[in-house]
Amino acid sequence: MNRYLVIFTSCIALLTGCKGTNWKSSVPDYPIHLEINTNVGMYVSFVPEHISAYLIADESGIHYEGITQPLTVQDAYGYAGTVVYIDGSHPYGAYDLCCPHCLKRDKPCKIDGFYAICPECDEHYEIYSSNGVPTKGISTEPLKQYMTTYNSSTGRLFVGPSNR
Repeated sequence: MNRYLVIFTSCIALLTGCKGTNWKSSVPDYPIHLEINTNVGMYVSFVPEHISAYLIADESGIHYEGITQPLTVQDAYGYAGTVVYIDGSHPYGAYDLCCPHCLKRDKPCKIDGFYAICPECDEHYEIYSSNGVPTKGISTEPLKQYMTTYNSSTGRLFVGPSNR
């Protein structure tokens, strides 16, 4: 009898453990496409060893260490702008700067150290190795995350859409 109870409980756990796999961010889907070559120009120090470095892409260009480079024809920066962050464990994380609680495209989160902070609700989202989760405030949803792919042999970083 105990064996059947264990099997039944395991089946229930497996079936309910998949809950949330189809979760979708409340931030609207917008095109995102960034290609950064860390071997040239202003991006030569935007490499995995430069932990806590970040760049921001928005309608006015790509901003890194006080320099702005215009967007190219193929560049797209997401809904409210995108922050690409070197966190030391992935090595790159990328998040839309739209607060999923406020959903204001014209009021993107600002970066302050390890956090993206919403100027409307003051929610703090941790962007350093924690998937953009809210840590202070009223939001219950993390920042919309984008996929990053880095090829260390060519120095190319790609940021594109993810499935959440």
